[in-house]
Amino acid sequence: MKFYDIDALESKCSIENKYKITALVAARARWFSEQKNMLDAESANEKYLSAALLEIDSGRLPTAWIEELEAAAAAADSAQKSTD
Repeated sequence: MKFYDIDALESKCSIENKYKITALVAARARWFSEQKNMLDAESANEKYLSAALLEIDSGRLPTAWIEELEAAAAAADSAQKSTD
């Protein structure tokens, strides 16, 4: 298994929160698992989590995933503030 530097992943996907990157990787790996669909031959032999990390590391993560994560985080922040 290849080890990925979380700081390098931060700069590659322009998210400056390690928790959000972890959530993004987990969501993408879950999507791979549910779809049973690996997008290319390079990641076909990888496990879902490794494929998600590889996709972020290589800069091939669809921007819609990052935008969706940011929207979910904003909604969670506003919900948290309304309960406080």
